[in-house]
Amino acid sequence: MLWGVFCLLILFSAPSFTPPNAITIDFEPIGRICTPANESCDLTIQYSFVAQSADTLGWSVTYRFVGAEGIPMIDPFGTLEGEYPNYAVSGTYPIGDYTFLVEVSNAAGEEMQVELPLEVIDCFAPNMTWVDTLYVAREPIDQDVNGRPDYVGIRFHAADFSSTPPFEGCFGNPHFSIVELGAQPNEIDSVTMVCWDSFPAHFQVWTWDEAYNPSALQPDSSVGGPNYTKRDVVVIPQGGTPCDSLPIVSGQVRTENGKIFSGLGINAEGDVQLHTTTDEAGEYLLTEFAPEVTYRFTVDTMMANPANGVSILDVTLLARHILNINPISSPYKIIAGDVNNSGSLTTLDIVLIRLMIIGELEAFPGGTPSWRFVPSDYTFPPGTTPFDPPFREYRLLNDLSGFNQVDFVAIKMGDINCSAVMP
Repeated sequence: MLWGVFCLLILFSAPSFTPPNAITIDFEPIGRICTPANESCDLTIQYSFVAQSADTLGWSVTYRFVGAEGIPMIDPFGTLEGEYPNYAVSGTYPIGDYTFLVEVSNAAGEEMQVELPLEVIDCFAPNMTWVDTLYVAREPIDQDVNGRPDYVGIRFHAADFSSTPPFEGCFGNPHFSIVELGAQPNEIDSVTMVCWDSFPAHFQVWTWDEAYNPSALQPDSSVGGPNYTKRDVVVIPQGGTPCDSLPIVSGQVRTENGKIFSGLGINAEGDVQLHTTTDEAGEYLLTEFAPEVTYRFTVDTMMANPANGVSILDVTLLARHILNINPISSPYKIIAGDVNNSGSLTTLDIVLIRLMIIGELEAFPGGTPSWRFVPSDYTFPPGTTPFDPPFREYRLLNDLSGFNQVDFVAIKMGDINCSAVMP
């Protein structure tokens, strides 16, 4: 029998094992931090961290600076300080978003890398030295820049309320807004006022920088935007050009019973023709008058909608006047009844008004406009007729100076009871 020896060889493969990284880096993120209030646009920091290892042989701690370009580089603003295990990145950093890329290693080949975030922001509006009350000299103001002063007034800028202009914040010169009290700020940074405005005048001055503060509450209640401050200020005219040194003509256009006529063209013809329109209060203002010139003030002719306000009641009132049952005493109402522009009230006017009411007449004859306008200071002749002499529809003023008032009374033709709807 053949006996043999069998050997059983069993190979055990030891599992691979990587010891845990023995390096640790602990830090408290600084994150977002403000520059000092009204002191500097840079921030001096010590960004501390603790780096440790069980094996400190060949111990190395370095860091790189990552700015807006996103490229790791040597820190241009700071350095690494400290000794094992306490370290800090120390330096003075301008406003911006940064990362410190800390790298730690030892001779055993162990290494670790962490990012230390830093965002330096400007949280404070530019510091102003305020002037709460501003005294401004009056001056002639050429608002439309045509070489003729429009009026006497004052002009001022929001920046005038700082006693130390110019000054700069972290992002250059600040921006200003000046508004009435309680109004939202806008891009208007100057104000022009005229002599007849109310004084003392109260405003709010807003000062804005060009920073972006993510935590700044904005006037519209949104969060994030520039820093700003505001202050209540007062403006008072003082000295300079007298208010009555330039000729000004103002006035209003209304009906006999006080209805306002807005959007109506007003003209002054002299060495040049001046034109404006009445505002929502029926008022207007004209300036730029030359001395020693006669100006003729008129109102634009209106032909549209002649049936406005014309009714059977107007026929009745006109008929009673002609029959002398109930004579019309108002010269303006008598003018309204003369729809054929004959200079008298007759039964023909009654016929024409009736035709207008039923739609058989598109316009009054004789070139009669829909509205006529008589200067309010025109004195009608005594008696019951305003037609002899013919009434004036213009006003003459010569060698104007100071303030002048030229008002007109609006008369709707055919509307004797003043029921017309204002255009």
